[in-house]
Amino acid sequence: MNTPLYDKLLQYSKSKLAFHMPGHKFGIAAGLNNLSIIELDNTEAIGMDNLYDAQGIIKEAMELMANFYGSKETLFLTNGSTSGIIASILSVCKDGDELIIARNSHHSVWSALILGGITPIYISPQYRPEDDMLGEISADIIEKALIDYPKAKGVLVVSPTYEGIVSDIKEISRVVHKYNKVLIVDEAHGAHFVLGKDFPLSSIHQGADLVINSMHKTLPALTQSGLLHICSERIRYDNVIESLRMIQTSSPSYMMMGIMDYIRSYIIENKNKIQQQYVDELLVFRKELNDHLMVLRLLDMEKEKYDKSKIIISTIESNIDGYELADILNTRYDISVEAALETYVILMTTMADNSSNMTRLRIALEEIDKELEVGKSNKGINNFIVSDIIKGFNPRKIYYSDKAWVGIKDAITRKSAKNIMLYPPGIPLVCIGELIEQQHIDLIYYFKDKLQGIQLIDDEILIHII
Repeated sequence: MNTPLYDKLLQYSKSKLAFHMPGHKFGIAAGLNNLSIIELDNTEAIGMDNLYDAQGIIKEAMELMANFYGSKETLFLTNGSTSGIIASILSVCKDGDELIIARNSHHSVWSALILGGITPIYISPQYRPEDDMLGEISADIIEKALIDYPKAKGVLVVSPTYEGIVSDIKEISRVVHKYNKVLIVDEAHGAHFVLGKDFPLSSIHQGADLVINSMHKTLPALTQSGLLHICSERIRYDNVIESLRMIQTSSPSYMMMGIMDYIRSYIIENKNKIQQQYVDELLVFRKELNDHLMVLRLLDMEKEKYDKSKIIISTIESNIDGYELADILNTRYDISVEAALETYVILMTTMADNSSNMTRLRIALEEIDKELEVGKSNKGINNFIVSDIIKGFNPRKIYYSDKAWVGIKDAITRKSAKNIMLYPPGIPLVCIGELIEQQHIDLIYYFKDKLQGIQLIDDEILIHII
């Protein structure tokens, strides 16, 4: 059989130690390898309910999930957190409305802005120069934005970030609700916070109105499995489900929904086992790694501000960059990272991991560390986000405007017709509608081989502008 993708997937799963999503790590968690998953692939047959008009077993499963997480209501997502983010925004805003959004949002936010005709008000997270990393969003900048733009319908923030940094959602929600607005939290990377006290408290319990989780990222669910939590009376279920019906597939995967239901119950029945075999071992791993690294550095903070399941290894003080570190881990040790960036790599642990794989990772990192020298700091990529509060251009108007591809030198001071981004993580360096400035040009030149949203023709860089 000529099946190149199928063959590659099988070969990869048998040869690599994955520290990336999906969280089941090729089915080794929660006994997934022993399940007859194909038997779960079903449709809206008699007795099988309908996600968009749930009255039977899907309704029961979602109610159990809401009780598990502590939300008012929970909806299954089978097109990932992307669908949850878009549905949340469309259920809060109407055509012509304004929405305050964190500048480090996932690019799916701009899809919602285009679909809804919504104008963004950009606020920026704090920049951590010592780590070349975007940090938390402060409640102060949110309050200032709410004062400056009182017509905004709500606020959308990312917590935790891709790197695991958590904002003070309790204080943010207090501020947002003080002005009678809605708070949406993209908590895609925090579905596992439900595992217990060693992880940050979920935004569900800190006053957020809508919270989006990706179960497939940090728990052992199938890719595209997610949850949309309604957490307050400010949000109407009918509005959310109608928005979700519009942008998500009309054939939601019963495999995904069934596995999410299974994982919920598995965690409840095996919580002590997960704590001992994964969480306790993770904390030991982090301490040992932190004690032994001399040139590389493990990002760490207090529990309330940081998700310790993320292993962020900084190369900022070494003589290699994050891309080189990821390549060494892959080629020499068959260890695959979640993401490589200029100044760090991101590795994801989940309840599929145990002492054995974490020890293998620790030994690899310690061996590499011994070969390194303190070197010139690598170029930062995250200091391009300005700290001002800025009203953006309406992305729908940009999307439907006449556009052209031009050489990069002719693009300066023009409006970008596309998001230009490194993927992962999918955070735009240049947003759709944003004026292209010299700092953007410099970054595009530097990362031209790694960017989405530009064209490379021979040696020329083309930018889509209006």
